[in-house]
Amino acid sequence: MAITFPILIRLGAIAALVGGTLRFGSSFIPWVEGSGPLESLYFVTDIALLFGLFTIYLARADRLGLLGLVGFAIAAVGQAAIIGPDHVPFGIDVYGLGVQLIVGGLFLLGIELLRKGAYPVWVTGFWIAVPVVSLGLGVLDPTPYGWGYFLGGILFSLGFVAAGLMLLRSSMPTRR
Repeated sequence: MAITFPILIRLGAIAALVGGTLRFGSSFIPWVEGSGPLESLYFVTDIALLFGLFTIYLARADRLGLLGLVGFAIAAVGQAAIIGPDHVPFGIDVYGLGVQLIVGGLFLLGIELLRKGAYPVWVTGFWIAVPVVSLGLGVLDPTPYGWGYFLGGILFSLGFVAAGLMLLRSSMPTRR
């Protein structure tokens, strides 16, 4: 069986859908430091989100410009940085930095995807809203990983679910 581009897009769309769904669900699970099952869940989630991100970008890359590429690259580096157990080498909170890169990168990518009509506003709007909601609520509740982080994470995950569903719908063969 040959692995064609449409098959890869479907597999990546499923990864985006699974990653977004797992990220959404994990928002409601209390974090426990050193929990093997939770770290395993986060690992699978983050890998699925990374594959989903690549697919979301590559499926529409021919329509995007430099802003889309830069946003994708920043988000991909951030997503890759948070895979695996959290650590703080040289006093740098890698997870916190990774999240900031993901949010900033997806914001730029979301704007470019919307500007170029590559995805509808109901898909890109989730990622464009993340920094606004996160920063806005972060001012009201400056607790680390408080309401801004929680609701921003919900919007982030819904963006992946929406993009995954959109890609699945658009990559399915039509009957005649």
